[in-house]
Amino acid sequence: MKINNQSRAGWIKLFYYVLVFLYLAITILLLYLREEDIYTVLGGMTAFVIVTIIFTLSLDLNFVIYQESEKKIILRYYPLHPFHHKFKSIEIAKNSLSHFDIENKLLGLRTEIVLYQQTERGLAKYPKVSISALSKSDKLKMIDSLRRNSLKK
Repeated sequence: MKINNQSRAGWIKLFYYVLVFLYLAITILLLYLREEDIYTVLGGMTAFVIVTIIFTLSLDLNFVIYQESEKKIILRYYPLHPFHHKFKSIEIAKNSLSHFDIENKLLGLRTEIVLYQQTERGLAKYPKVSISALSKSDKLKMIDSLRRNSLKK
């Protein structure tokens, strides 16, 4: 089974670019037209853009690829915000996936998943991964797959 949110991630990235482009275009247009009440309009637009960017950054949206093969569970993710980092990957053998936790934050708008692996040295905890950008059905498929494969059922 393979889950990825490539098309949704593309729309989210496009949203960032369109938002900034519209903000700059309207600002230049207002300066060119020499509007009298330009500071009020620019202040309102700036506040809207900043609040929108802060809100989307707080959701911590990721491009997610979840893959379940015969022997491994692979979770790859890439932050969608403009100040992105490199791809990160978690690979766990099916027979060593201990359990997982799901945390809902921001009134349920931000869903994070934490995977635990049983190793020879004890229990290993992986970093939280936000799966907020996945559709509801993809989240349910991923959770169901993890439930089937975890040692603590």
